[in-house]
Amino acid sequence: MKFYPINLNVAGKNCVVVGGGEVALRKIRGLLESGAVVKVIAPKICADIDELFKRGKISLTREKFSPDMLSDELILIAATDNPEVNRQASEAALSKKILVNSVEGSSGNFVVPSRIRRGDLLLTVSTGTNSPAFSRFLRQMLELELGENFGAGLKLIARYREKVKELLPNPDARKIFWRKLLTQDIWKLLKLGEFKRLEDRINNALEDFGIESHDGTD
Repeated sequence: MKFYPINLNVAGKNCVVVGGGEVALRKIRGLLESGAVVKVIAPKICADIDELFKRGKISLTREKFSPDMLSDELILIAATDNPEVNRQASEAALSKKILVNSVEGSSGNFVVPSRIRRGDLLLTVSTGTNSPAFSRFLRQMLELELGENFGAGLKLIARYREKVKELLPNPDARKIFWRKLLTQDIWKLLKLGEFKRLEDRINNALEDFGIESHDGTD
């Protein structure tokens, strides 16, 4: 199955997780990390979910799921250990045009990929529904390559983005600039956390680009 990739803004959006175990906990944490407003529906919950409720991080309905519990949610995640409950929750949500992720992977309309987060930098790995284990393996390998320095590097480059826009108002010129700058050498500087050298490289590249008189017309 080929999925259409998308990064979804759930900040401030109502989302519901059906289930109270460890799998549901992982889903809840992922939603909270992205700023979602999370409601949990489950007759029984694990200690960590109970702690999130006590701290006011989530709302909680300690009952078995029923379709009338849904309203205007953007996402429903069916994460119980009961396939029939997951199916019922998924079907009810889909009938209300709610996006659905099910731990079985077959009754929803999107999957949550393995992901690496470094600050605002987010990379995802998906194998469709073919092999979650292989997705996890690839994520672990990429985590070894992409340390926390890459999140800090993104912040630095983002700061220069506005400066580059000001100095190079032509979009085509900016594309050429960033393509010339972002090479394997920059990758090495990011891995080593050499941010001063990275800044110097960006500033020197801007000076050289200006000398070349790149205005996007040539």
